[in-house]
Amino acid sequence: MKLFYRISYSIDLLLCAVLILSCGPREEASEKISAVEVDPPVVNIMEGGRLSLKVNVQPEGASWLYAEWSSSDEAVAQVNKAGTLKAIAPGTVTVTATVNGVSGSCSVTVTENVTPVSGIILSATSLNMGKGTTETLTATIEPADAADKQLTWTSSDNSVATVEEGRVTALSGGECDITATSSSGISAVCHVKVSAIPVEALAFSNGSPFTVLTDAGETYTLIVTYTPANTSERELVWTSSDESLASIAPTAEGQAIVTFAGSGTGPVTVTAKAGNPERTATQQFFVQGAGPLVNVPQEKFFAGKKARWSINTAAYPSVSNVRWESGGKTTEGPEASFAPAEGGENTAVVSADFAGLPIRFALNYTASEWFINQALDGANPRNTYPVFNKAATRAYFVTRGARRLYEINLEEGSVAMLYNLNDGKNDNGGDICVNPVSGDIYCSNQQHIYCISPEGQMRWEIPVPTCTSASSIAGGGPALSNDCSVVFIPAADKRVMAVDAASGTILDSFSFETTHIQLAVYGNDQLVMHSTVKDGIGAIRFTSFSGGKFSEVIAIDSPANDPTDITSPAISRDQKTAWFPCNGGKMVVVDLPSRSVRSCPVLARGYLQGISLVQDGAWMFFASQNQSQVNRADPASFGGTPTVLTPYTSGNDSHINFTTVASDAQGNIYFFIKEDGAGNSVFYRLAAARNWQPEVISSIEKQNNDPQGFFNFGGGYLIGGGGQNVNNRLLVRCIDAERSGWSGPGGDICATKNANLVYGN
Repeated sequence: MKLFYRISYSIDLLLCAVLILSCGPREEASEKISAVEVDPPVVNIMEGGRLSLKVNVQPEGASWLYAEWSSSDEAVAQVNKAGTLKAIAPGTVTVTATVNGVSGSCSVTVTENVTPVSGIILSATSLNMGKGTTETLTATIEPADAADKQLTWTSSDNSVATVEEGRVTALSGGECDITATSSSGISAVCHVKVSAIPVEALAFSNGSPFTVLTDAGETYTLIVTYTPANTSERELVWTSSDESLASIAPTAEGQAIVTFAGSGTGPVTVTAKAGNPERTATQQFFVQGAGPLVNVPQEKFFAGKKARWSINTAAYPSVSNVRWESGGKTTEGPEASFAPAEGGENTAVVSADFAGLPIRFALNYTASEWFINQALDGANPRNTYPVFNKAATRAYFVTRGARRLYEINLEEGSVAMLYNLNDGKNDNGGDICVNPVSGDIYCSNQQHIYCISPEGQMRWEIPVPTCTSASSIAGGGPALSNDCSVVFIPAADKRVMAVDAASGTILDSFSFETTHIQLAVYGNDQLVMHSTVKDGIGAIRFTSFSGGKFSEVIAIDSPANDPTDITSPAISRDQKTAWFPCNGGKMVVVDLPSRSVRSCPVLARGYLQGISLVQDGAWMFFASQNQSQVNRADPASFGGTPTVLTPYTSGNDSHINFTTVASDAQGNIYFFIKEDGAGNSVFYRLAAARNWQPEVISSIEKQNNDPQGFFNFGGGYLIGGGGQNVNNRLLVRCIDAERSGWSGPGGDICATKNANLVYGN
């Protein structure tokens, strides 16, 4: 029992000791806390950030159990029981820790949260540069929304290359690193190797392959381009082949100002040299003195209309061996004439020698499309066609309504009334004829037939008192004898007259039954006519004129009964075939040697207007007014339906003029239409080389509100226009005004009016 008691007593003492130790120091037994410090005492933190704060007490051995934490503004920063600080919004607060009644604090500043730079990417990580060249590095900062994107650029060896804001300048051979560093210490490096890069070629960026014409006292800045662009051989040596004509003053790198002196005239060459081996760039100038080297045409340039150029030999007698090139044509000598292309920019290149030195310069010029584009107020040219004088320098037409004779000056590009026929009838304009020898114009109103001189003076008149036709000169109009001394006139008072072309004296006449007749001259002053006799029966008549008299008139029946309207027949080149277009869309083909009708096909609805012969012997005609199309047939085998080349049948099919088609010596066919009721005016060309597909030469929108018009071609000019009583307009387009020679309706090789003149002399 004693042993158990002792053991139990020992256990009780041990438990008491444990209990006493677990209770910790007693207050009265520990040292008192004199101060509390918060670590760190000053805090700078971005919003959203967290930081654990610590507490230090004084004295260091003082005992304590826990600290009480608080924030002076929890909207700025908060602190939990464990001392963890949380930044809420930008601002400044005081965070306090209290231990055993003693407090300490820290100052907390919360700043706005910004994105730091995480990386830098340079546009190149290595560069091979030539001495004296520059390259620009660009830096991309990541992320794109980094707050501070400022960079510091440095070179590891400024003797090799320097850098300023990314622009690297190579100074000498060697290697170095170019570094871009952010304010936060992030960096990127480009390795640069500098070496000598030889120049391969020089050129003047503002130079010309031609000689540049300049005047004394002027200046010209030459700018050199290097190949390759990063060559290190950039030092230039400038020279002038004649210091008395041109002096050179280098300015910026690769540039120099050339000043032309007034001490002389002629060519001078400026040269820039660089590199080893030496490379050169040259530019030749021609210093003009008292006057221009080239006499440039003063008039406006027009497509197709020739303009005359010439060397000013009076001021520059040393110029020789002149050669002109433009539009595929070449002319040698001090003068040349060129017709600009069909519109746009043109260049004439001139090669020559000046006192033994070669020069070659270019003359650039712009050609306008329309030679004449003019309104004709109160003058309606509808239902007639213009005719040309022999030289194709003038064209004439008669207007409808207030009957007037107009002249187109094809040299000056002007239009004027030549003679007032004083009619006032709102009927079709009459046919006219120009005498290629005298230049006189034969035309009419509804009471008289006139001969008007080229100067606008009336030479003679013939009254036609019983006129019932829309035109006193009906049907095909006048035609001339072989020697142009007699004009044959089918008049609306049912007569065919032979009139002395100079005096107006009626030499002979014969009558026919109706007011409508078509007439043509062929062979040795032989006449063929188509008319209507009574009861709608057509007739073809043959006669000859000799010794001032008509011979017997021979008539045969015609399968067509109406030759009305104002177009003329055509005679073949061999003088053996005549074609008469007639109302009802019929074409009467007459064999002249046998005086018989070969055929009479129906080709179109309504009127057939205008015939033109082409070089290959085929002929073409316009089917107009009631059916708009161009047909083609071979006269040697004509008898069936010809080929329809260009139909125009959209909506209203009365799109085309009431006159003619025309041809040129190259076999091209021309016609003029008003495309639609809005009045778009279009010149077309057809050519065998293009499979007769219509080619638009010129188009002008909505000039006439009526589809009727007039048209002809001669001497390289297309003349068209028309209208009603308003919106009358004349359009003239040059296509090859270098041509010369008399042109009747249909061009130089069309047999209308007088075949002997066209095919003879």
